[in-house]
Amino acid sequence: MRITVSAGARVFRAYLPRVPILRSSTLVLVALVGWRSARAQAPIAAQLQHAVRLMDAGDWQKAEQTLQVVLRAHPNDADALNLLGVATVKQGRVDEAEAIFRKATKSNPSLPAAWLNLAQLYEQRDDKEHGLQTLQEGLSHAPHDPRLLSETATLLADRGQFAEAVRRLQAVPSAARFSDYWELLGRVYLSNSDFAKAEEALLRALHGKPESVTMLRQLTGIALKRGDTARAWQYVARALRLAPNSPELLYEYAQVSLQNKLSSEAVLAMRKALLMEPDRPDFLFFLGDALLDTSDFHEALPYFRRYVELRPDDPRGHLSLGWALFLEKSFPEARQHLEETLRLDAKQADAWYHLGMIAYETNDSEKALEFLTHALEVDPGHARAHWGLGMVYSREGRYEKSRDEFEAAAHLDPDEPKVHYQLSQVYARLGESERARSELRLYQEAQKKSDERIKLSQRLPSGVRGGQPRP
Repeated sequence: MRITVSAGARVFRAYLPRVPILRSSTLVLVALVGWRSARAQAPIAAQLQHAVRLMDAGDWQKAEQTLQVVLRAHPNDADALNLLGVATVKQGRVDEAEAIFRKATKSNPSLPAAWLNLAQLYEQRDDKEHGLQTLQEGLSHAPHDPRLLSETATLLADRGQFAEAVRRLQAVPSAARFSDYWELLGRVYLSNSDFAKAEEALLRALHGKPESVTMLRQLTGIALKRGDTARAWQYVARALRLAPNSPELLYEYAQVSLQNKLSSEAVLAMRKALLMEPDRPDFLFFLGDALLDTSDFHEALPYFRRYVELRPDDPRGHLSLGWALFLEKSFPEARQHLEETLRLDAKQADAWYHLGMIAYETNDSEKALEFLTHALEVDPGHARAHWGLGMVYSREGRYEKSRDEFEAAAHLDPDEPKVHYQLSQVYARLGESERARSELRLYQEAQKKSDERIKLSQRLPSGVRGGQPRP
């Protein structure tokens, strides 16, 4: 059974994975824990132990025969009834088992295992309402049993009653709050988008299970949701060290690396992931996208080409391939894919922008103005379209118009060096020497920051310098 993670909790693609909620995995385990904790009468203890050994060995028929012998002498022994119910279920007689578990709860209402097993039968029939009622009835007789509290919390969380689920978990005695408890509590908080408390609980759970990849992935997603990309990288890098050959983890590591401006790390991780799953579309697309952020941008082409082959109706693939081809100055083929992008989705402002820049590069100012204007009609905040119009107007000697477009681009994207450079040139041509010098200083500052970002993208993350394995 899974707790449903709200849409808000699914932060960045694969993060915050939906994982099975912590619960008693089978009827047998619940039964054994239940009877062993009970104070069985001495004369029948040996027979119950023998039945348990048979159940451990999977010999359900002989276990049933042994338990029937016990019950002939002690027809209301709750431990024997509970174990008989398990053996009956395992032999496919579910309706009969329900009656046996009910009898066990009446014989000893304080036996948690009988209530748990009965509730689980109802859940297997997809009757969660009846299952929840059964657990709550069990809690009325054993209010501090950690298993009953945890199972009840799980079903309440499934119903979206997160506050009530947390209340049940907080009633678990401190002595029973082991790693599984904190993991369950963290997932309930996570489902309710309470990321601070979810992180706190999962970190406590991780202390008891330091090699839990699942919890590290959950913590990665929480850190991303809270905007802490550095901490997210630490979590996912730690998970990857534990499972270095997991394609999913490599993908997640690459995504977080790119958010931390570690383009080279992202590329390395995706290359390894593609060795394992060479035709997975999302891997191909992401690697191409990551390569566009590096000096090896020309290597993105084969990945985008393969993506388009696999997903010919996805406008993103044609758009990215068109942009990569534009960077290679393969204008005719780039134009073909950009036009296909717009055929699939006419609202792709980037496609109109790239077509405008192809027209600019091929000295077709009329078409360039048409396409770039259309890009701004689709997306008025498209900084690069303003920059492109500025370039067209500047080449035509229309410096006032050029200035207006470059100023709009600088307002929308003040960190782009080339905008400030072009503004400095236009101001100089318009005789505004002081503003030209000011823009030239801004260009130099922005270019310095851009160079630093490029170096940052190629550096080794601090966690790698210590000799830890890389993708």
